[in-house]
Amino acid sequence: MNYGLLIIEFFESLGKFLNEYAMLILVFITFFYAWSTHKMAKLMAKQTTSDIKVSNIILGSPFIEDWFLERLKDQSVQINEDSFFEFKLLFDAYNKSSGSGSIEKPILILRFTNDSFEYKALPTTKESYDTDIRKEGVMTTYRTVVNDFGGAIFFRGGEFQKIELEYMLNNLSKELLTHVKENLNSIEYFIKFSDNLDKKYLFKIQKIQPAEKTYRR
Repeated sequence: MNYGLLIIEFFESLGKFLNEYAMLILVFITFFYAWSTHKMAKLMAKQTTSDIKVSNIILGSPFIEDWFLERLKDQSVQINEDSFFEFKLLFDAYNKSSGSGSIEKPILILRFTNDSFEYKALPTTKESYDTDIRKEGVMTTYRTVVNDFGGAIFFRGGEFQKIELEYMLNNLSKELLTHVKENLNSIEYFIKFSDNLDKKYLFKIQKIQPAEKTYRR
């Protein structure tokens, strides 16, 4: 048996095979490279792009407190345009990714299911107070100091935060007052916000409790 001839015939056959299927092999190699690159890019993007999850949403509402319900029943005239009501929002937020990110401080939405009327309240993001800057005898001069807490909540990679926000309803419109007085049982609460990737979120708040019992956890 001539092994040398067999080897030559084998390589000739291999050459013919490779030549015949060269394009198919090239396509396969290109596809595998593209797939591997895409998978690696997705993995890197996941590691560098924030992924913020919100949970355990609790709203403290004055509209279910005894004093408000009693006033609504017996002295509803005292609930007017000059009234103001403070809501407290608590929720947990966790950035599942290693990439930093942020979310807007949510808008609180009050919806009345009987006719689809809704009212939007912005979170309190500024605090102001007066401080004395000069005393001359019995006269004191004051200046107003404003602390701006910003409109966004920032997260480092893997960071968990317990968030507490306040919402003040004042300068109430007649339409809102009418709905609160006549359709209080049809009210539903939602929060709405976007993240730094411009992804929008809307959550219905399931747990409502008196605002006076809503404290930092």
